[in-house]
Amino acid sequence: MNVYRKITLATLVVIAAAVVITPNAHAQILEEKVTVKFSEPVEIPGEVLPAGVYIFEAVENGHTTRIVSADEKKVYATLLTMPDQLLTEPMDQATVILGESPDGGPQRVTAWFYPGDSVGYQFIYAKTDSGKDLSSIMGSAAKATGSAATDTAKAVGASSEFLGIYSAHIAANSARAIARAARYLVS
Repeated sequence: MNVYRKITLATLVVIAAAVVITPNAHAQILEEKVTVKFSEPVEIPGEVLPAGVYIFEAVENGHTTRIVSADEKKVYATLLTMPDQLLTEPMDQATVILGESPDGGPQRVTAWFYPGDSVGYQFIYAKTDSGKDLSSIMGSAAKATGSAATDTAKAVGASSEFLGIYSAHIAANSARAIARAARYLVS
């Protein structure tokens, strides 16, 4: 029976140490990737992609789109995007919106949508079809981001307070559990 108590105490110490020492867990963002096939060249900000198969993936919480080759070995571009709600209803399949290039070049990729989403990712070009320049687009995006950042900061503050209280509770209970286990071990 004494061996059983020692094993129990050792197990409790390991569990308590793991709980106290474990670093904060980070939220895993779902990966949004779509495979797109273009039958002719298309324009993306700063580059023209030849006809072929590409993977568009949302990174940085959807504020950036990375375009890679079909085998994901070559990165063609990593571009800033902003939310776009051109669709009134979610589509069952991935959707890419093409528009005319102002200089008569290849069609321009305006936005892309992940299957099931009505809000997509709009590419930011130096000069848009509506005549707005990049600075005005970035200004409006900054205003929207500012309120989101404020809301996020409030949530982080509340989460930090909760984690502090919860961590103190775990530490106190772990210490009590270890003390109780030690009493059994000694007796």
